[in-house]
Amino acid sequence: MRRGATAVAGVAGLLVLAACGGGSGGGGGIEESEDGTTKITIATVGSDSGSQAFYADKQGFFEDEGLDVEVKIVANVPELAAAVESGDAEFALTSPTSVTSASVAGIDFQIVAGGAIYTQDNPGVWVMLPEDSDVTSIEQLEGRSLAVNALNTMPHLSTLATLEDAGADISKVNVVTLDFTQVGQAFESGQVDAATVTAPFNYQIEADGLGSTLLAPYDAVNAGEDFYNTIWFGSEEVVDANPEAVEKFRAALKAANAWANDPANEEERKSILQEYTSLTDETLATMQLLQFGDEVTEDMVQPTIDIMERFGVIPEPVEAASVIAE
Repeated sequence: MRRGATAVAGVAGLLVLAACGGGSGGGGGIEESEDGTTKITIATVGSDSGSQAFYADKQGFFEDEGLDVEVKIVANVPELAAAVESGDAEFALTSPTSVTSASVAGIDFQIVAGGAIYTQDNPGVWVMLPEDSDVTSIEQLEGRSLAVNALNTMPHLSTLATLEDAGADISKVNVVTLDFTQVGQAFESGQVDAATVTAPFNYQIEADGLGSTLLAPYDAVNAGEDFYNTIWFGSEEVVDANPEAVEKFRAALKAANAWANDPANEEERKSILQEYTSLTDETLATMQLLQFGDEVTEDMVQPTIDIMERFGVIPEPVEAASVIAE
């Protein structure tokens, strides 16, 4: 894939997002119930990266903060932005890249809380190979096919950075889009030579004996230093109009993070995660659970924006401070 083609695809994606609605999601007011609790709807995905909402709900952390929360699970990441933009959800989980893309398209999304953190010992994303692959190093993917879930996402861009840093000509890598759930079957049929896969799908592929891990592409994003892989966001209109609700939401997630990050809760955490996903016992047994962060700082968000700029996904530099709510 040519770098120029990446930029074009990025602009096209922004136009699609902008077409979802011109303003900031659906009215700024958040309802208060008769019993004094604050009603909000949040959107997330049914995976470990989106699981903070599950723990906060099941462990009563939302209730402790006076929040009455409806948790919506969506199938695809674009639905998260659409939910906030339309007003169907006050807050949603996504990648910092999605919020940045919205910002340059004129949609005022603001990051309100931290999500999953990349660390070198717990990256959460891997380049995988079919079991019978003869590839032993990333640069050998030049001239071969690589599957990513979508163009200009962090899995895609981080893999391009890893390839380029290794000296590969990324214009000679055939990047195709494939849902994470389809990678195992694609490996089995020989459809692709490699794929960038997030947890828990890599564990499922390994458990099924269909593939193995080559490396963690997120190592190339911030020189191995920590950064946010996911964050929680809302429209600027909702965030500005409801500071107390934002603080309650942050406090509930902070409590959920402390509980989830505690190794003593690993088994219960896996049990809750299984309630919301189709993960098997075999997959969960070997799965490394993600760690979550509380404070959203510029240096934890900027690396994802910088890699978008590196590959021409955004037309101009964006400062992380501009997309982080106060």
